[in-house]
Parts: sequence; C-alpha cells; structure tokens
Amino acid sequence: MSEYTRNLPEENTVHPIASAAGIGCYILALPAAIIGLLELLDILDYGEIGAIIDSIIFTASSLAILIGSGLSLTGALKDDTAKVTCGGSLIALSSLDLIRRIISINDNLNYWNESFSEAIKWAWVHEQMELSFLGMLIGIFILTRK
Repeated sequence: MSEYTRNLPEENTVHPIASAAGIGCYILALPAAIIGLLELLDILDYGEIGAIIDSIIFTASSLAILIGSGLSLTGALKDDTAKVTCGGSLIALSSLDLIRRIISINDNLNYWNESFSEAIKWAWVHEQMELSFLGMLIGIFILTRK
C-alpha cells in the first residue's frame, strides 16, 4: 500500500436500522393495499364517482408514503433522478390528497351541521390531513437526502 492511498469509507452504505425500517415500510404496504382495496370495493357498491376517486387517491397516497419511505431507507434510490422522481411524485400525490380531503370536508359540512373550523377539530378529520402533510414532508426528505 502506498503512503498516498487512504482507506476511505465505502459510500452509499445503509445503516442496518434504516434498512430494517425500510423493509418494515415494504411489509406494511401489503396490509395497507388490502385495506384500501376492501374500502374501494365497499365504495363501489354505492357507485358515487367522487367517493371512488377519493378512495383511490387516499390509498395511493398511503402506499406512496410507505413505498417511497422504504425505497429511501433501504438505499434503493441511488441517483438524483430516482430521488427527484420518487420525492416529487410523493409531494404531488400528497398535495392532491390534501386538496381532495379539504374538498370532502367542505362537501360534508352541511350534513354534519358544523363549520370547517369545528370539523377540523375532530381527530379523524385532522389526522387524515396530517397524513397528507406527512407525505409532503417525506417527499421533501427524499428529494434532499444525500
């Protein structure tokens, strides 16, 4: 070995905990997909096109968060193009998810006999919106990850 050579740490190594968390994300995607499919089948019985579209968007958003996180944590996104594609898609889908959730809340305000500010206080309403924000945040992390 020459005096000018150094042992540099191997690049693109993935921490075992991050890798395990990424695999966990992949595993959780399967039950999320099954639950989303069952929900869609239930909604298809009603035949309301808006609810069908919402179900597809909401399930796709949850799956994108899990799969995108898994890809990032396991180190599968090797180059910048893959990171931009995955992160950008996740941000776009989560933004669409948030818009559809807000529209859905507004559409149901008369039925609930509540204002938007009252409806947003309900856990099941704001938790769904928080999932959209989480997807956008994870997309940003994927975009900026080295």
